[in-house]
Amino acid sequence: DTLYKTSGHLPYYKDSMFPPMELDDGTYYLKAMNCPHTHLIYRAEPRSWRDLPLRFAEYGTVYRYELSGTLAGLLRVRGMTQNDAHIYCTEEQVEEEFLKVMQLHEFWYTKVFGIKNFYMRLSLPDRQAGLPSKDKAKYIADPKGWKKAVTIVQSAMKRSGFPFEVAEGEAAFYGPKVDFQIKSVIGREESASTNQLDFIAAKRFNLIYKDKDGKDKPVYVIHRAPLGSHERFIAFLIEQYAGAFPLWLSPEQVWVLPISDKLNGYAQSVYAKLSGFRATLKNENETLGKKIRQGEMLKIPYLLIVGEKEEKAQTVSVRQRGKGDLGQLPVEEFVKQIRGEVTKRV
Repeated sequence: DTLYKTSGHLPYYKDSMFPPMELDDGTYYLKAMNCPHTHLIYRAEPRSWRDLPLRFAEYGTVYRYELSGTLAGLLRVRGMTQNDAHIYCTEEQVEEEFLKVMQLHEFWYTKVFGIKNFYMRLSLPDRQAGLPSKDKAKYIADPKGWKKAVTIVQSAMKRSGFPFEVAEGEAAFYGPKVDFQIKSVIGREESASTNQLDFIAAKRFNLIYKDKDGKDKPVYVIHRAPLGSHERFIAFLIEQYAGAFPLWLSPEQVWVLPISDKLNGYAQSVYAKLSGFRATLKNENETLGKKIRQGEMLKIPYLLIVGEKEEKAQTVSVRQRGKGDLGQLPVEEFVKQIRGEVTKRV
């Protein structure tokens, strides 16, 4: 537990961690966060101003003791995987780096996944940098550090041009942050991801670099996970699209449906031409009608029906989710069409 005492997660974050395990050589915890471990990587060798900003990224699984009453499907789980990253930078670089992370979040949410129902929340300590005595158990006491960090984050938010709301009392114990808030279909608000500024880690872990004059300077640390918990993000996507994912995002993109066993050979050749797509050959001994109903129920974007006339013409009959029968197309033309849809993320 020495590592988490150094980081400050003990005691500030202990309630969200699983109970300790007492082993022969010490006390261990299930990893609830990646940052202390990444700090050790940064500290493992000398760093120069030429190395900064230095960005470490990982897909890391963490475990948090969420209360049983708050658990809800994929939205709130106890084991989660994150595309986590930590950025080590100078004081002169930190605002620009923080701004770039917010722009990265906005790109993924709006331009890639098409998520609309989110907003940015500027999460500050209670009374901003005032830190009254009642907050000593919640935040690390460093009024000057808090004031500077809050100023940096506020400036980055204003420069971004993104609309945001301010929430006092929602900061991390080590610094202010911007949370990306999404509402579920039942109106419950969840934090999908976060962008955090940490001004404490440098002191606790001796995270330094040599400046141009050869002097030791502390770094600022930015914690960021654009998609947050992947489990929760997938839940948001399922709700956003009601299971009808766009073609590029669908777990299964195309089903090939032969109408009888004697068409399995041609169906196999059609399936082979769909290499590179998430396609499934449905050659089970079931009626065509049942296969179509199953595909529609599972919201498969494209169903390709293969019969004798399609084999003779070297085509497929195309059914598109939401549009129905599109008629016959040469296989190569269909492949070209969906490749364009995937590339453009239609």
